[in-house]
Amino acid sequence: MIVNLQIPWKRIAKDLRTPMICIIIFMTAISISDHYLTLEYIHVPISLITIPGTVIALLLGFRTNSAYDRWWEARIIWGAIVNDSRTWVRQLMTFVQYEDRNSSEFQLIRKLSLRHVAWNYSLARHLRNQDPTQDLNGLIDESEAGKLKEKFNVPNALLYRQAENIKNMYENKLIDSYQFVQLDRTLTKLTDSMGGCERIKNTVFPSSYSLLVDILIYLWILFLPFALVDLIGYILIPTTISLAFSFLVIDRIAVYMQDPFENMPSDTPMRALSRTIEINIKQELKLENIPDPLQPENGVVM
Repeated sequence: MIVNLQIPWKRIAKDLRTPMICIIIFMTAISISDHYLTLEYIHVPISLITIPGTVIALLLGFRTNSAYDRWWEARIIWGAIVNDSRTWVRQLMTFVQYEDRNSSEFQLIRKLSLRHVAWNYSLARHLRNQDPTQDLNGLIDESEAGKLKEKFNVPNALLYRQAENIKNMYENKLIDSYQFVQLDRTLTKLTDSMGGCERIKNTVFPSSYSLLVDILIYLWILFLPFALVDLIGYILIPTTISLAFSFLVIDRIAVYMQDPFENMPSDTPMRALSRTIEINIKQELKLENIPDPLQPENGVVM
C-alpha cells in the first residue's frame, strides 16, 4: 500500500510507455501534416469529441469507483482479521487456566497462538500466489510444516488444525462447552474473512467492460487532434498528448486498485498487518524475539 502522497509515476510511465510513444508519434505526424498540408478540410466538430469524452469520463469514474470498492473491501476484511486475531488470543489466555508459563496448558496456548500468526502470513502469501509456507519458521513445528507443503490450501489446513486442537481441549475439559463455542465462532469469523479475500481474488473485473473502455479511449484519442487543428502551430502536440495522458492515467490507476492481492504497490498491506498481529500476540504471551514493524520502502508498505 502506498503510504505517502506521491503518485507512482515511474510505474505508470513504464506501463504507458508503449501507448504514449505511439500517441506522441501520431500527434506529431498530424501536427506536421496540418502545418504543411492544412488539414482543416477534415476538421471534426469539437462537439463530436466533447460528447464521447464526457461518456468516457463517466465510464472511467464508474470503473474507478468499482475498483476502489474492491480495494476498500479487501482492507475492511483484513481489519476484521486483525481484530479477530486479538480476540482469538485473548480468549485462549482467559479461557484456559494455567499455573505458570512452563505448564502444558500455557504451551498449548502458545502453540495455538503462534499457529495463528503462521495462518496470517500464510494467507498473505497464498493470496499473492507465493509460497504459503515461506514465513512459518519458528511459528509451527517442523513436522507440521512439512505436512502443510502437501496441502492445496495451506491457510485452510491451519484453521482445520486449530479446530482439532480446541476440540481436544474440550474433550480434555480444559474449556467448557460455552468457551468451545466462542472459540469455534472466532474460527468461523476467520474462515469467513479468508473466504472474502478469496472471493475478491478469484472474481476478476469484467474483461469485456475493461476492453470497451480501452477501445473508446483510443478511438477518442484517434479523433482528438482533428477536432483541435485550429490550435496555433505545434501547440496541438502538448495539448492533445496531455489530454490523452490524463484519460490513460485514470484508467491505469483503476487497474491498480481493482486487484488488491497481486503484490503491487497498491496492494492491501497484508504482510505488514500480519507483522502487527505477530507483535501483538507475542507481547501478550510475553515472548522474546519480538520483531519490529515493517517499514515502508520507497513509500510503499507490503
